[in-house]
Amino acid sequence: MDAEMDAEMACQCHLVFMRILHVLDHSLPYFSGYSFRSSYIINTQRQMGLSPFVVTSPKHENFSASQETLDDVAYYRVRWPGFHFLPAPQKFPLLRHSACVAALAAEITRLARELKIDVIHAHSPSLDGLAAGRAARKLKLPWLYELRYYEEDAAVDRGKITDHSPRYRLARMLEQKVLESADVVVTIATSLHADLIRRGIPAEKIFESPNGVDTSVFTPRPPDQEVIAKHHLAGQIVIGFIGSFYAYEGLERLVDALMILLRGRSDLKLLLVGDGEMKAKLQAQIPDSFRAHFVFTGNVPHEDVQRYYSVMDMLVYPRISSRLTRMTTPLKPLEAMAMERAVIGSDIGGIGELIQHNETGVLISPDDTPALVASIARLADHPEKRMALGRRAREMVVRTRDWRCIVERYPAIYEQLLTGYRTRN
Repeated sequence: MDAEMDAEMACQCHLVFMRILHVLDHSLPYFSGYSFRSSYIINTQRQMGLSPFVVTSPKHENFSASQETLDDVAYYRVRWPGFHFLPAPQKFPLLRHSACVAALAAEITRLARELKIDVIHAHSPSLDGLAAGRAARKLKLPWLYELRYYEEDAAVDRGKITDHSPRYRLARMLEQKVLESADVVVTIATSLHADLIRRGIPAEKIFESPNGVDTSVFTPRPPDQEVIAKHHLAGQIVIGFIGSFYAYEGLERLVDALMILLRGRSDLKLLLVGDGEMKAKLQAQIPDSFRAHFVFTGNVPHEDVQRYYSVMDMLVYPRISSRLTRMTTPLKPLEAMAMERAVIGSDIGGIGELIQHNETGVLISPDDTPALVASIARLADHPEKRMALGRRAREMVVRTRDWRCIVERYPAIYEQLLTGYRTRN
């Protein structure tokens, strides 16, 4: 019995001092849901006593130093390799992919040796996984791949490639290669987990680590009077959206819904915080007679985001249905819920996993504009309903979606990864 306890304590001690190399596509200071999730995971692991390090791919561009420290964690930057008498690799897709994997794999190998890394933890997209796998095989180290999204589906939704085109099939093939070769696969949503099973990935090597939020930062607060004055929101019921203006977010439907409501009332204002490729199209959609009811703030400093949440009576995330949205979970609804905001969202993918209908938010069909109109009107007319939804939403988020309780899953995943790797080798 004493021997078993000693072995368990030794294992826990090893996990506390475990050195993890995170392989990222990009990171802060670039603002994206990808960057924020990465930052939360890495910083919380450091607070828990693990030793995380970070290397970013050449796609994290325009940096001044090859190494920097963010929140007491070392970040190593990989540059695009230069070739004499050849074009810059980042300008040509196939050369870009090969150069990215080669340069990143070489740096992972160097850092893993120098830093005495125990586990390589690669995060989507697949190029990071290809590089990590190449380095791990060379070093005989265990590695895991964290699948956050399918890059080929994101490219389709942004109009960069077409479904089932040669580039789509190539990207899917590379993703499958990474998923099959990784020792462990971590996913961010139950829908992604189910898709991995359909793709033939063994269930015993799949784990879930969903998106979360720092509930000590995103907390309820009184409406920010400066924001109200700046955007002329006094006396209005404010419907909000915070995020990137991509086509898959369904913002055209949200603008349509508000214009339908404005034909019969004048107490609503839509506050759109962010920027993106759909901005000009959305602005052109609004007639002059309704323009005063729509506010486009552009991007705001990250430290001001809570101020904007505080003035919103409800937030709406009317995502369209696509492979991308059915397989991913956005971060922003969690932030809104942590701040006790009422949330309306499409009943697809991760949003459907986050919200319990009429308990912690409101779910609607992604293509049902009348239901969206009715849901906004119902919450606009019943402030007590909004407050009750927001209160229960925060209770749920604090209980199940705080980053601390999510990141606490990783030591057990790493332990199983190490145990399995030693058994096989």
